[in-house]
Amino acid sequence: MSFGLLKHFKESKSGRVDTLTTKHYHHVIIGQDLGAVLKLIELQKCVPYESVRLITSRPLNRQSLIENYEFGISQLRSEDAVKNIYKKYHNVRILPQSKEASFYKEGKFYDFGGRAKGMELLSGEEYFTHKGYRLELSGLFSSEDWENLDNILKENSEIRIFESIDKKTPEDLIDKKEWSLSFRDFSKLTCENLYVSISPKTFLSLINHKENLSADFIDFCTSVEVQSGISVTWKLNKEIFAEEKTLFIPQSMTHEWGHFLVEFESYNFEKKEQACHALFLIHDDEPQSEDLASKIKLMKRVLDRVFPDIEKHIIKEYIRFDNEMLISNIKDSSIEQISFDYPTLKFLGQIGLMQTDMAQEKFLARTLLN
Repeated sequence: MSFGLLKHFKESKSGRVDTLTTKHYHHVIIGQDLGAVLKLIELQKCVPYESVRLITSRPLNRQSLIENYEFGISQLRSEDAVKNIYKKYHNVRILPQSKEASFYKEGKFYDFGGRAKGMELLSGEEYFTHKGYRLELSGLFSSEDWENLDNILKENSEIRIFESIDKKTPEDLIDKKEWSLSFRDFSKLTCENLYVSISPKTFLSLINHKENLSADFIDFCTSVEVQSGISVTWKLNKEIFAEEKTLFIPQSMTHEWGHFLVEFESYNFEKKEQACHALFLIHDDEPQSEDLASKIKLMKRVLDRVFPDIEKHIIKEYIRFDNEMLISNIKDSSIEQISFDYPTLKFLGQIGLMQTDMAQEKFLARTLLN
């Protein structure tokens, strides 16, 4: 530990931490997903530039968003959601898959709902049995914002590791300190309006004095279902599979381990390559890194049997682990009550409030429509 950090630690233990400068913002956004970025862009168009701050746990830029949302299995699975996304984002481009999802059994692919029965679908997999829609991110932004997105994020975001969050009673009527955010490096931020685009369970774990929170707040944060997963994208130098649909391939024919979900994009004749996306959802609460590595190796072996020599044609590989990949079981009625009890707190992304007629939507659809 450096002398400066040691000295700071001693000062914090002796109660002198208040001598540190605490920055105040009118709006603070917590998250590193698309919902957090879209809220940053939205706020900067209607409030002073310097009054907004985005707090993330990892580097965030345009390429990382592309890899998170254009790579990987299609996250949009609702025709109604797509229609409403077009109403909100007039320049967006969304491409439907040409065929319905299929499952693999005894060397063949079968449609769901037919006479053939596949392996049991595990938690989270059923959602992907519906036809997918692939989204082009650039259409969610103005051309200027998309072009300058890296600079916008660099100038208006900070990578921080949270220590705790406190709900305050403001004493200053101008700089209303409704929320106090403390970080592992001993720094602090305060803000009037807090926007949350992380798992409610994670958010709740950071809040001090939980006994002061409302019953609806606790219920909303603890009742959501959070599922982690690994998304893999391969660039292939050969066309392996010609159909655009979601393929359910059992991880094992003897054990109920769930499926590898696989999609192939159409072959790019100009680049002479094909993109293949795969996803497997994780059903352990705290998966070990060695288990995840062995699962990726298993996926390659299984897919190599279904699509002979596919591994030989991989020229580029992208792997993403997300411990909050899918968040579901959102109670919109609880969010409405929380908005009344805590008017300076807003939830974004997968946990944002939806209109009643769209309350059934999940994941990326909810991110874009709340």
